[in-house]
This record gives sequence, structure tokens and C-alpha cells, in this order.
Amino acid sequence: MRFRPRFLKYIFIVILPLIILTIIYWLYFNQAIQKERQAQAEKIGSVYQKYIDQVISETKENVELLSLSISIPYRDDRTKKILHSIIDTDSRYLDIYLLNEEGIAIHSTSEQANHSKLIKQEDMDLAVNTHKPLVVSKPELDDLNCNCFTMFSPLLENEEKVQGFLMVHIAFDYVENIMKILLPNQTVKLQASNGDRILDVNIEEATSNSRWVSIPLSEADWSLSVKMPDKVDTHHINVFYSCIFFTFIITNVIYIIDYELLFRKESKKQKQLIDDQKLNFVGTLAASTAHEIKNPLTGIKGLVQLLNEKHPDEQDQFYYSVIMKEIERINSIVSEFLILGKPMVQHLSSYDVRGIVAELRPIIESEARYYNIEVEWDIVRSPVPVNCTKDQLKQVILNIAKNGFEAMEQGQKLTIHIYQKKQEAIIEITDSGHGLDANDIHKVFEPFYTSKKEGTGLGLFVCKRIIELFNGTIEVTSKPLEGTTFMISLPTLKEDCNE
Repeated sequence: MRFRPRFLKYIFIVILPLIILTIIYWLYFNQAIQKERQAQAEKIGSVYQKYIDQVISETKENVELLSLSISIPYRDDRTKKILHSIIDTDSRYLDIYLLNEEGIAIHSTSEQANHSKLIKQEDMDLAVNTHKPLVVSKPELDDLNCNCFTMFSPLLENEEKVQGFLMVHIAFDYVENIMKILLPNQTVKLQASNGDRILDVNIEEATSNSRWVSIPLSEADWSLSVKMPDKVDTHHINVFYSCIFFTFIITNVIYIIDYELLFRKESKKQKQLIDDQKLNFVGTLAASTAHEIKNPLTGIKGLVQLLNEKHPDEQDQFYYSVIMKEIERINSIVSEFLILGKPMVQHLSSYDVRGIVAELRPIIESEARYYNIEVEWDIVRSPVPVNCTKDQLKQVILNIAKNGFEAMEQGQKLTIHIYQKKQEAIIEITDSGHGLDANDIHKVFEPFYTSKKEGTGLGLFVCKRIIELFNGTIEVTSKPLEGTTFMISLPTLKEDCNE
């Protein structure tokens, strides 16, 4: 029957937190992995972007220098010779065209484009206004079937008026081969601003689920897209598994601690139940037999006293003294049993604590002489009235004092201090004995706990119950090898007391 709630608790303490934290870990580390993939793609893209920008920039400079070397008006033989020499010496150029101010080809390395308009009007206007080379994504003649892009530069007369244009077709094969050499096995695509695909590298490696990082070029109105790597060599996966493992360990430790605390609570509860059953049994037994025991004890005690007077022999006196001590011990145990019984109606009266202690003083000092212990009395002069039962308060003080005598060596000192603090009467009984360990202090008032070989473990428990019946408290402080102090606090009275 206990397995099911224990299993449910294991689910709530271990399984559910592990699942929730695993999801949180996965979301966090997956985001970190995606950022790392993006960072790698951006790093690769930056290499390609720098290279393409460098190619375009160098080509612009070359085209601009070439445009300055061509004289106006054009000379057919000289111009053709220059154009063909460039094609032969630089593999990046597919074709070179010399255009008039209307964008119509006059001279070219490709005869098929002669006398055709090769530049759109809006592009010509932009080049005229800027006096700078201009890049377009593809040849503007649809019948030119080539894997290339176009660049043209205005030809200026006296560095002001545009007399024509120099246009080149630059092979993408040249750019693509260099890109494959730079970073092989990378998937890249180059697009114009209008979305037209310009160049693809290893595009067959891409899928519909591929994610891309886009990087704009600075030398042309294009964007470079790099496919993010499907897998990355990262420590995040190992950290993810480590977090799951340690979470599992920690949640299990929490479950074990919770189980241990519950077990201790149940054990304490069970022990309390057993102690209560013992007390109920002892109390029931005491209530039914205490008077029957006390009456014969009184008769036996009287007869022993008569025999003690009749036989003055020293050895007989020793035996009688032993018998009297054992009778007193039996009587004390029976009295303790009566306190353990069902709560009885207490007839409390007002007494001066000083008077009760004064009546106990001869008995305590007699016991002290027996143990060869010194007793120091520190009693306030003004009355200390309390509401109590005199005999029971005597029993408490005498019991604690006897415990102090038994805890000390010969020649040590017991101190009894009586004083009033605010609205409380304080009785402090301090011995200089062997003291108590920190683990034993909280046990001294538990029933059946004793450190004596012949003790019942009921004396201090009875003392505490008596003081609580008087609406007071009893506390203990102790240090090993330094001694123990019992402090009894009772509420004081304003009215006059009996003694």
C-alpha cells in the first residue's frame, strides 16, 4: 500500500523535474548550437564576401583604367588590338565591348553583339551621373547565353562629358573556381537585389530544410547566402548530456533526503506512540496499585524503624539503613508513577519559594555531605510568591539536586540560586559535573531516557510535567566537562502567600 504514494512522489520529485529541465536544457542548448552554426556560416560567408568584393573592386579599377586609355574618337585597329589583348591576358573577361553614348556596340571581341544596344537606359543614366563603373547581375542582351555578369564604365571627354561606354562580361566560372578552392564543400548562392539567382556553388547539397545566412556585398547590389552547417563540432552536446546526468543525480538525492526525513518523522512519531503507550500503561498500573503499595511500605518502614531502635549493633544498623534507602527508593518510584497517571485535579496554593527551599535545605545538605559535595546558596531576600503544590515543587528541586550530586566528583560544588526576574520566579540549580553532550541535551526530558545504570528515565520527565502543571517552564544548558544548569521559571503572584 505504501509503494504507490512513494512511486507518485518519485515521479513528482525526480521524473517530472527531469523531463521539464531536459526540455529547458534542450531549448537552451539548441539555441546555442543554432547560434554557433550561424556564426560558422557567417565566418565562411565573410571569406567569400571579401573575395567577391575584392574581385569586383579590382575589376572596377581595371575597367576604369582601361576606359582612360581608350582615346576618342575611336581608332578601329588600335581599339580592337587593345580589347583582344585584355581578353588574352586576363581569364576573368569573356567579352569586352566599346559602346557609343546611346549604349550601342561599336567595337567588341564578340562580333554577334555589334550594333546592338547592350545597356538599359536607367543603368546608363546612373553611370552618367556617377561617372563610376557600374555592375549589373547579368548581360542585358537576352540572346547572350553565358555564365557571367556585366560591368561598364563611362568614357569621358575632358573628364566631364560622356562620349561612350566600355563594357565587359566577367566569367562566373573564374569566381566559382576560386571560391571552391578557398573553402571546398561549402554551399553558397549569390543573388541580386531583385531575387535573381546569379551564382550557385554546391547547391545540390542544400535541401528544403536548409537554413541560410545572408551577407550583403559592398561592391555590388548583391547578397551572398551561405548554408548553415547541418552539424557542428561543439561541446554543447556533451554539456547537455552532463546537465541531464547531474540533474538526475540531484533530483534523486532530493528524493532520498525527503524519504529519509519522512522516515525519521515516522520513526519519531512511532517512538512517541510507543512512549505514550508505555506511559498510559504505567499510569494505569500506578493509579490502580500505588496506594496498595504505599500502605504496606508505610507499615514495613515503621517496623524497620522499631527494629533499628531494638538492635543497635553496627552491622545491623548498616542493614537497616540499606533497607530504609530501598524503601525510600520504592516510595519515590511509586510517587513518580502517580504523576504519570491520568491528570488529576491540582489544588494549587500560593507559597514563597524561599520557604519551600528552606524546608529542603537540611535534606539537600545531608545528601551533599554523603556525596562530599559543597552546596552554595544564593537566595534573594524579598519574598518570591508562586502558585504551586509544595510537596511536588520540593520533589522537583530535590530530584534535580540529587542528579547534580550524582554527576559530580567529590569536592565539587552545587549552586542553588533563587531570584525574581520581572514577573517570574527563577530557580537555578547548577552543578560542576561532567556535563552533557549537545546530542543528549534535548533528550533529558524524554520519558525512559536515562544515563544511569539503575535509573528509570522518568525523574526529569516527571519534573517537567509538574512544572508545566504550575504553568511554568524548565530548561537545561550544559557543556561537557563544565557542568549543567537547570533553570525553572514560575509565574509570580502579587497577593500574599501562605509561607
